[in-house]
Amino acid sequence: MSKKEFIIGADIGGTWIRVAISPIDLKKEAIIIKKTQTPKINEYSISNAIISLITQLLIDNNIEKDQILGIGLASAGPINIESGEVFNNANLGFKEIPLKKPIQEKFLSVPIYLINDCNASVLAVHYFEASDDEKDNIVYITMSTGIGGGVICNGHLLLGKDGNAAEIGHGIVNHQSRFQCNCGAFGCWEVYSSGTGVRNRALEAIKTSSFSSKILMFMVDNDETNITAKELFQAAKGGDKFSKSIVDQCIFYTKVGVGLVNNFYDCASIYFGGAMMKDSDLILPPLIEQFKTEPILFTINTPPQIKVTKNLAEIGIMGALTLVKYKLEGNPLIL
Repeated sequence: MSKKEFIIGADIGGTWIRVAISPIDLKKEAIIIKKTQTPKINEYSISNAIISLITQLLIDNNIEKDQILGIGLASAGPINIESGEVFNNANLGFKEIPLKKPIQEKFLSVPIYLINDCNASVLAVHYFEASDDEKDNIVYITMSTGIGGGVICNGHLLLGKDGNAAEIGHGIVNHQSRFQCNCGAFGCWEVYSSGTGVRNRALEAIKTSSFSSKILMFMVDNDETNITAKELFQAAKGGDKFSKSIVDQCIFYTKVGVGLVNNFYDCASIYFGGAMMKDSDLILPPLIEQFKTEPILFTINTPPQIKVTKNLAEIGIMGALTLVKYKLEGNPLIL
């Protein structure tokens, strides 16, 4: 009797690493996931953590190495698909991170595929969520530690020469900005609307703002260092005027970003994900209203449908698995 075969995916983010194993049919109930906080001790910490999680999954489920058909690595970018490395990264602790080679040395005969995490996520949206009338033209946007994007246009995943075709978070949305992004540029969308950006803008503005921050400061025990995007959004919901001003800025620049994305890719739907979508009830309604009632202020093209992925925490790992499935099956979407 032949052994059952499996595929493995790894999702590498600024905060968490998730590794999953699944039969190739990708039934959601059969996907097994393990996660750990992203280690940033040295440039090999991440690949070592992935090897450890894969090994644990194999042992826990009595699976041998020769039962693995392929491994997909979905990482925050920028990435180099050919060398299997991350470079110029803003959120993983090191600018240059070898991913593929150390893992390949442990799994010599297993094909390993590297992809930007948001490109992986749009594959997951395509396979698990998108309706037939939107599948060929969808964008995925993550708003989390950073901001990233993945694009399927005319039935093809857009990758670019290195695999970084939709680094939308580093699009410049304010050319006169004095705020520097972790990437080194000034005025990136990520500077204003990512979790990191929202926190930094609050810390920078709180001492000089004329808006009251009493509710926010009560929530963080009067210690500004405790402020995160989570507290800001909660305080804004509670009526804190200062927090609402920071949230409004986040939303405005997200409108700019969405408008640019739609101008560039003319998409049917945009799916949002990432930790910031825990507060989607504050962020998305003004976006939906803007692009429904007066889209021309931000985009010249027919506006897209704006949605939240149903798989918030797992979208990246599901995308890494989908990448392996599509590669092994020769799906024309990624050829």
